[in-house]
Amino acid sequence: MIDDFSDEQFANYKIYLSLIEEKMLNKYFEEQKPYICCKAGCSYCCEKGQYPMSKIELAYILLGFSQLSTEQKTEILEKIKRLKQEKINFESKNPNSVEGFMYECPFLENHKCSVYEYRAVICRTHGLMFFIEDDKTNEPKNKIPFCVNLGLNYSNIYDKETKTLSDVKMYELGIEQEPLAYNLSLKTLLNNDIAKNLDFEFGEVKTMIDWFPDKN
Repeated sequence: MIDDFSDEQFANYKIYLSLIEEKMLNKYFEEQKPYICCKAGCSYCCEKGQYPMSKIELAYILLGFSQLSTEQKTEILEKIKRLKQEKINFESKNPNSVEGFMYECPFLENHKCSVYEYRAVICRTHGLMFFIEDDKTNEPKNKIPFCVNLGLNYSNIYDKETKTLSDVKMYELGIEQEPLAYNLSLKTLLNNDIAKNLDFEFGEVKTMIDWFPDKN
């Protein structure tokens, strides 16, 4: 898959990553600083998910993978092999599952990303509150990071009874910056002016595990 992209395309993709962090994500994290607890070794977002990504994102991850030790590569490939089988088993037992197969990222190693500098765009948004459109009303619906229930992000103003963020708690803590939800859909992240001005194609989008063939 790496060979499907030229050095120039990878270089432009790296520029895209740098710009999207500089112009969007870094700004969002700074705005939400009073509510964010993310730090090295916190890997909850990587322990249960589907990790959708485009073809060039996966190819870039594989560039990082190629630089790992033989032992790390072997362990990751074994994880992927096991996850592929677990996905087959899950789908056979849960053919109508709405959520779908959820799993730990195979590149997670001792609670740290083994390909951190090469991680996908969606991984770079983990920890922020985002919104999705309600299927019935088409109105934005805020999604608070699940780690709020672990006493982490946004938990300092979270009301467990109402399962909402409390303005009262925010004012009691003297926090002036309101909690904001951002449009962090992959469609938005991959289709914006930053990407359009660079010469590369994201390609097809799949969940991470679906990019790998059934046999490794």
